[in-house]
Amino acid sequence: MMGDLQIKANKYNKGGETLTYKLLIFTCYGGCATGVAASKACIRIWEENPDDVKIGCLPAVIVPWKFNEIMKKSEKRIMIDACGVQCGKKLFEREGMSVDRYIELTSTLGLRKAKKLPSRDLEKEIYKILQKEVNTLLGKNLL
Repeated sequence: MMGDLQIKANKYNKGGETLTYKLLIFTCYGGCATGVAASKACIRIWEENPDDVKIGCLPAVIVPWKFNEIMKKSEKRIMIDACGVQCGKKLFEREGMSVDRYIELTSTLGLRKAKKLPSRDLEKEIYKILQKEVNTLLGKNLL
């Protein structure tokens, strides 16, 4: 029991902020239905897993010290692109950022990019896809 408390204590700094994350989620919010739905899903997943998951700042990967911090503080990374333009993937490739899982939503869902707000059904579908991937990366078994 005391060992578990020590491990948990080492995971946080004095301000209570987590020092390392099991999974850092990056998403291209994009001005489209899949991007907005993905951003909502990522926030929900972070809220459901605050000790294990954090949303990363996608543009920060171009800042050398942030890149190093991201690599140091995240055990795994997932990159979610909203559409086939693949802005996030291209940025990660350019900067040499590795990911453990990559998802491009319009291809995954067989959709065209729609420059509008998502339907509730699309939000639910994207949440389920991302939740499944996150749980797999975190080693959580789904029933």
